Amino acid sequence: MPRITTPSPEALRRRTLFMGMAAAALVAACASLLGPRTVEISRDELQARLGKQFPVTKRVMKLLDVSAGVPRLDLQGDKNRVALGFDLTAKELIMGGEHKGEVALSFGLRFEPKDLTIRLTQPKVEQVMVEGLPPVYQRALSTMGAQLVQDSLNDYPVHQLKPEDLRATDRMGYEVKDIQITATGLAVHLVPRH
Repeated sequence: MPRITTPSPEALRRRTLFMGMAAAALVAACASLLGPRTVEISRDELQARLGKQFPVTKRVMKLLDVSAGVPRLDLQGDKNRVALGFDLTAKELIMGGEHKGEVALSFGLRFEPKDLTIRLTQPKVEQVMVEGLPPVYQRALSTMGAQLVQDSLNDYPVHQLKPEDLRATDRMGYEVKDIQITATGLAVHLVPRH
């Protein structure tokens, strides 16, 4: 008759530890086998998200109401920046005149792991132009128009990754490597964690 032996508690601990290490190695190997992934975000999706913030109006020195219209999106893949152009309108509160112009800014992008968002960052004023404005107001409007747009968009989330985009991230050990701006939108590159 075969004899049944019970392993010692130390042997059971070693087996459990070994099996846990083997399972962890298997999960890591699966992530490596799956390789990098890319999540694509379309130009139209970006334009729609940015359009939700505008138009916006701000009073400047109790003299002007400055309004920025809905942005025009330009994806600058060669510079890895998002460029936005806005129509500006400045209405004089005292004299009643109205002046039209444009402001152009560009932004970089960053990933915020706390809420899984891709956000605009590093704003840079590329151009501010207003026609027919008296010189005394020109500098103030240029500064305030650019500041109005920067304040509205700096650190603004342009996309939030969906749980299914990152499901493999949580289970298999993926992380965001970088965000690339392309002619058609954004490419968020995910790689296995090391």
